[in-house]
Amino acid sequence: MEYDIVIGMEIHAELQTKTKIFCACPTKFGDPENTHTCPVCLGMPGVLPVINEKVIEFATKAGLALNCKIANFSKMDRKNYFYPDLPKAYQTSQFDRPLCLGGSVDINVSGETKPIGITRIHIEEDAGKLLHESADGTLIDVNRCGVPLIEIVSEPDMTGPEDARAFAEKVRNTLEYTGVSDCKMEEGSIRFDVNLSVKPKGSDELGTRTEMKNLNSFRALERAVRYESKRQIIELKKGHRIIQETRKWDDAKGVSSSMRSKEDAQDYRYFPEPDLVPIVITDEQIAQAKSELPELPEA
Repeated sequence: MEYDIVIGMEIHAELQTKTKIFCACPTKFGDPENTHTCPVCLGMPGVLPVINEKVIEFATKAGLALNCKIANFSKMDRKNYFYPDLPKAYQTSQFDRPLCLGGSVDINVSGETKPIGITRIHIEEDAGKLLHESADGTLIDVNRCGVPLIEIVSEPDMTGPEDARAFAEKVRNTLEYTGVSDCKMEEGSIRFDVNLSVKPKGSDELGTRTEMKNLNSFRALERAVRYESKRQIIELKKGHRIIQETRKWDDAKGVSSSMRSKEDAQDYRYFPEPDLVPIVITDEQIAQAKSELPELPEA
């Protein structure tokens, strides 16, 4: 049996602000571990976050550059999950009322132009970083906690590794040109998550997807897509069931391995962030952001 590959992507990009999303701690990369922290970004009881206005401005510009509609009203939500690098045990993100909706970009693969839909772009805070290389076991650096991110969520419109790479390159170039993010992959400023499934050729019914997280180079992205699509097809041909899960890509070995079962939205128990007011943007502010956009890469 022949199979079609179906790919959707989530791209996390750190915004180029001087300070974090809800506090005045610096976002500078490469300083000693755990030196850019305060009670707010560590989520201590009783603290009150205040949103960084520059985050909204940058996210609006990213949405406009990627042909999204900017919502006049959006809000922040709590996304609950327990992980060692998230001191608060929840992430402040956006759920049902994101800032940007319904964009698209055109990619060019083998001389053919193809539109890739963008479902949404939302604002959220980054988590910390686990350091696995220590002789003392896994250590945690929380300097990155609270660094502002946008998450760009695509439609499942890509059908192979070339599409995935072209989309990632297009988004990276756009964010870099607009000055929204420095997109330094070696510093983790932009990271790619791939949601991938396979289905019988021509079928309208999507297969069970897996997610590969934090791919940080175009080469790793292409190799991971090739490996995972091949792995799923082999499993199906053996009569096995694909499990919905999050998988880790090992670029040195060229293989993916299971990390944990993949959550659905309801598992995160989203609810509106009670400590932050909604985000209201006027049409005049959107027009101002649009007028400040530079010439984009294709032009």
